[in-house]
Amino acid sequence: MSITRCQMVTRLQRLQKSNTRMFHRTLAAWKSMKTLCLRYKKTLILLIGLYVLYWIHKTFHQEVEYIFMNENTNKKCEIPYLDSNDKSIAKFYRHLDPIKCEQSSDLVFVDSKGFLRVNHTAISDSGYNGVSCSFRIVKRVGDYDVEKEEEVSFEKAAYVSADFFLVRCKSDKNRIVYEKLHHSIDFKTRLKQYQLLNESKENLNVYIFGMDSLSRLAAERTIPTTLRYIEQDLGGYIMKGYTKVGVNTFPNLVSMLTGKVCYSTELPPYKEHLDPYPFLWKNFTNSGYATMFAEDLPGMGSFSYWKGFKEQPTMHYMRPFYLAIDKFDLPDTDDGYMGWENINIHLGFNSALCVKNTPKHHFYMNYYKQFIEFYGNKRKFALGWLNELTHEYANLVQLADRDYMLFFKWLKESGRLDHSILILMSDHGIMQKAIKNTLAGRTENRMPIFAIVIPPHLKTKYPHIPRNLKTNTKRLTTVFDVHETLVDILESDFQRSKNPVNEHGKLPRGISLFREIPERRSCDDAAIPGDYCVCNSYEPMDAKSAISKDIGQFLVSHINEDLAKHGNKCAKLRLFQIKDTFFVKSNLQRKEEKEAFTLKKFYMSDPPVKQYLCVFVTTPGNALFEAIVSTNDGGSYDVIGSVNRVNKYGNQSWCIEDKFTKPLCFCS
Repeated sequence: MSITRCQMVTRLQRLQKSNTRMFHRTLAAWKSMKTLCLRYKKTLILLIGLYVLYWIHKTFHQEVEYIFMNENTNKKCEIPYLDSNDKSIAKFYRHLDPIKCEQSSDLVFVDSKGFLRVNHTAISDSGYNGVSCSFRIVKRVGDYDVEKEEEVSFEKAAYVSADFFLVRCKSDKNRIVYEKLHHSIDFKTRLKQYQLLNESKENLNVYIFGMDSLSRLAAERTIPTTLRYIEQDLGGYIMKGYTKVGVNTFPNLVSMLTGKVCYSTELPPYKEHLDPYPFLWKNFTNSGYATMFAEDLPGMGSFSYWKGFKEQPTMHYMRPFYLAIDKFDLPDTDDGYMGWENINIHLGFNSALCVKNTPKHHFYMNYYKQFIEFYGNKRKFALGWLNELTHEYANLVQLADRDYMLFFKWLKESGRLDHSILILMSDHGIMQKAIKNTLAGRTENRMPIFAIVIPPHLKTKYPHIPRNLKTNTKRLTTVFDVHETLVDILESDFQRSKNPVNEHGKLPRGISLFREIPERRSCDDAAIPGDYCVCNSYEPMDAKSAISKDIGQFLVSHINEDLAKHGNKCAKLRLFQIKDTFFVKSNLQRKEEKEAFTLKKFYMSDPPVKQYLCVFVTTPGNALFEAIVSTNDGGSYDVIGSVNRVNKYGNQSWCIEDKFTKPLCFCS
């Protein structure tokens, strides 16, 4: 079929139009793709920029954490002495207002015989009519869960065969007017299950009160009333050389309770259930003791980071109680508010440290008290561990200072310390990086509080024990020594002749605190890793040097300032002679290669601080003193701790009664 010229032109025009449309479509698609690519490119650049900003923010705000290692762990330990009012650390502490919980009364209570009773007075005051109450036992389901059993109604009183139970009361209109978790000690069931023996002068109770993350110096700042009562009223001993052997709670408590090195082949695998561990509470149970382990804050449980315990580890075990508080959502205030309360800012009507009308640490202390009361004259081993007030925050523990003092006062005045050993302790110091990075803080972190109180008859019958305890307050000590002390108590081994320490041979890893710990002991002897060894060494200096004289004059001026507070009773002292001066060398060496990177390192520095020990004589009175001072590049001096009188002063200070000033004063 032939095609005319006109048809061909028409077809060519159509083809040209089609190609033009195709071209424009292709061009439009290309432009659209180009725009899209530019948009994606901008988005990608924006995301990369945001990530860079996030990285800068993170690395800038990430706290610097200096890492130190002691490289002189095989030498005799010189205990570092620091001031609890150290300027570098004082800024982190402040006074807090008392805890404020809701103002209400419990409609039920547990009486002194363990019976759950209705509080008729509180019900009458509440204004509710026809109130009826019931309880549901809280049952442990492994180490990480609890469940409630069937509801049981009661009218006046009921003995609950469990330690923990949720109580609910309703009005005559079926309205819930009261719901709270309560605790008791189900001693009747345990007395049927175990053959418990009586306490005596030779078979002593053991009451351990633990507080997480509390150094000795932090304890002096935050719970001074408690420490003062322990030392002055109970005649206790505070170990100034007590040092941790592990980074956190678990390795320190495991070593204390087993006498073994944690994370070593001496013990079963730590990531499995801990039931096979040879914890010392098993030995106490086998020796006729009632046993208890009470700890708050289950999310930070000392033994629950991995699998915890398959079976309940002690006769009475408080973990289910605090699990129930969290599971049944009983707190009225978010725990996140605690950070604000640590700086004395209160955002909620009810403190985050309360469950309704009760401070949370009161549950722990009251449970401990019930355990002691309900078992009467039966032998008792109790280990308590307080976390919430101490683990994350430096200031909150002060809120329990008076409570602890009153608890210990109750123990003494009720005669419950007559056959008992009392221990107040911690596992390590504060973990807050900003505090740990100070000279005082890095030492404090490694040196937790440890205080021990023994009954008066033990001091009288075995005079070597108080003598050794006093000596050991200035010796290097650890949880391994505490373990050996607990073994002595368990076995009633108080004789001086048993298990003597070889003065010249290899020292054992653990030495009972009832025996004298040799002065020559090193961190290696005590199984303290280099990461945690804080021992100093003393390097002799020229006592006639200019710096020695400057230090001596500063110390005499410091003493005279104290004496001036007493008017003209004491003579103004003058420097007579510098006997010795030592440079106190810290053996902790910084390991920057092990530290995490943060931009703060570029403008933060570890300030150089030097310490000196000076032994000097003053006149009048020929008094011999020693003291440690610190100085920085500015040249000013600060006294670390106090100035100590070395020689006897007889009647020189007859005009002064103050026990702190008496060793310094020469009466005019």
